[in-house]
Amino acid sequence: MDSLGVIAGGVGLCVTGVALWSVRRLHQELSRMKREQYYLEQKVNALPGKIESAVEPLRIHTALLARGQRVSDTLIRNGQLYHEISGSEAAQWLSQPSTASDVFVLDVRTNAEYAKQRIPGAQLIPVEDLEMRHQAELPIESDKILVYCAGGDRSRLACDFLSRQNYPNIYHLKNGLQGWMGPVEGDSSGALIQIASKSRVSSPSRIS
Repeated sequence: MDSLGVIAGGVGLCVTGVALWSVRRLHQELSRMKREQYYLEQKVNALPGKIESAVEPLRIHTALLARGQRVSDTLIRNGQLYHEISGSEAAQWLSQPSTASDVFVLDVRTNAEYAKQRIPGAQLIPVEDLEMRHQAELPIESDKILVYCAGGDRSRLACDFLSRQNYPNIYHLKNGLQGWMGPVEGDSSGALIQIASKSRVSSPSRIS
C-alpha cells in the first residue's frame, strides 16, 4: 500500500508539472499573439499616412500639369517632389556656360555661413526667411534651381517647401556644401589664398 501511495503521489506530481508547463506555454503563446496583434494594429493605423505620403507628390504634379507647367517624368515615375544631385554633377553643370545660365543656385544657410564660403554666384535666402521671400526673389521660370546648405538637412526642408509652392524644377545638392566638388568663394577662401601666397613669398629661394 505504501508503495502504491508513493507511485500515486509521483504520478500526481508529474501530472501537476505537465499541467503547469502547459499553462505557462499557453500564457507565452497568448502574450506573443497579443504582441503581434499590437504591431499589426500599429501598421494598419500608419497605413493611411503612408498612402497619403505616396500619393501627395502625384497630386502636386497633376496640379502643375493642369497649370500648363512642365514636370519631369522622372519625378512622376519615382513619386518624388524634387531631384537629388551629387556635388560632382552639379559642379559639371556650373562649369559649362551653356548650362550654367539655366541654373539658379540658392543658398539657404545663415548670412555668416554665406559670407564665409559659398558656391560662386549663389543667392542667399536663409531657410527661415524662405516663406516670406521666395515669391519675390526666386524665379519660378528658372530651368533648374539648385538648393544647398552645409550638410543637406536645411536644404531638404527648403526643397520640400518649394516643391509645394509650384516649383517643379528643384534640385537638392546631396550632403550640401560638404559634398560640393567645384570651386568656392567667400572670406575664408580668400584668407586661405592669402596665407598660401605669403608662405610662398616668405620662403627663402635656393641658391644654385
